[in-house]
Amino acid sequence: MITSSLLVGAIITFIALPFLTRLYSVHDFGQYGVALAIVSVLSTIANLRLDQAQLVADDADQKSLIFEGSVFSLIFCVLSAGVLSFFFDSSMILAICFGVLSNTVLQSLYNYKFAHEAEVFCAGLNIYRSLIVVVAQLSLPLLMSISLVCSYAVSSVIMLFTVLLYIAIHGLYQVSWSSYKNYKDFIFSNTPHALLNSFSHNLPYYVVSHFIGYQAVGFYAIVERTLRVPINLMSQTIRQFFIRKFKHADSPREALKSSVFLSLISLPFFALFFVLPESLYLMIFGQHWVGISLYFQILALGYWAVFCNPPSSAYLIAKRNSQQLFKLQIVELIIKFTLFAALYMLIDNKMYMLLAVPASLIFYNFAILYVVWRNPK
Repeated sequence: MITSSLLVGAIITFIALPFLTRLYSVHDFGQYGVALAIVSVLSTIANLRLDQAQLVADDADQKSLIFEGSVFSLIFCVLSAGVLSFFFDSSMILAICFGVLSNTVLQSLYNYKFAHEAEVFCAGLNIYRSLIVVVAQLSLPLLMSISLVCSYAVSSVIMLFTVLLYIAIHGLYQVSWSSYKNYKDFIFSNTPHALLNSFSHNLPYYVVSHFIGYQAVGFYAIVERTLRVPINLMSQTIRQFFIRKFKHADSPREALKSSVFLSLISLPFFALFFVLPESLYLMIFGQHWVGISLYFQILALGYWAVFCNPPSSAYLIAKRNSQQLFKLQIVELIIKFTLFAALYMLIDNKMYMLLAVPASLIFYNFAILYVVWRNPK
């Protein structure tokens, strides 16, 4: 049910893309991509991963973790706004801070409901999240002159308000200042891994914007947004399911079997991007997106490798062994930095620096599978 809801949300987002690429410029998408990259990184540490702790927390602590995580997120966003003011204008700062706050609060509610097996509610929340973002991005340009970044800020405020209202009405919080202490391993072990993982994943946005420009980031953002539809499906649903499942499992066999199965069934989908003609992309996104097919081909192989990740990484998280993921992420980031530097110096067309992304993704995701196989404890 939850997977189907994410599929509905993905379809809504995908159907909206051809209209969005005509309402907003490539530069708009580049700026929006950088904002989302920062939101993604900051969201991993804003609430100290207490939303993930809810999946394994005792019932007595779950409402306290919602309150404590929200307070941590609010404080973090206020402090972040001061730092971001040295680099961005007010519209970017508001979009980033409201995006981080709405993401963390919504994810806390989602994980609370998921831990109580309220799949119908979680499914509705997934569709609601996608619908609000798309409706704001499509409707606001018809009413006023607005950038994609500002429309994202508006949708984040709407989501934040409605989620907080639901939490308050149903009393899904408990004022507490100490429950997080029972889950320090998520703060000191899971948080560094999640932060490094998010930073590594979003590193291309910073590299491309600096060395190539916002125009190239716009192309990259559209491709990544399309390819991440199935990735988000995996990370937001299947990983949580496996964390809950492996909480009481001792053998990694199921994690290994599920990882191999997911990578095999996803291979045909990503193989399609190597045969689709450029004319099809131009028909979908508009004639000013010439050259976008090459971006799809470069990223598709690496994103396919991500499909073996959720069961194996969920097994390590459920066994509270996230330090293994952190170590692998450090190696992956070193590989990515090295390849970016090497490709920048050796290749004239700087766009091919993006080859560092699939190469590092393939290493990281299959390395997790190897670790679970060799050292499951």
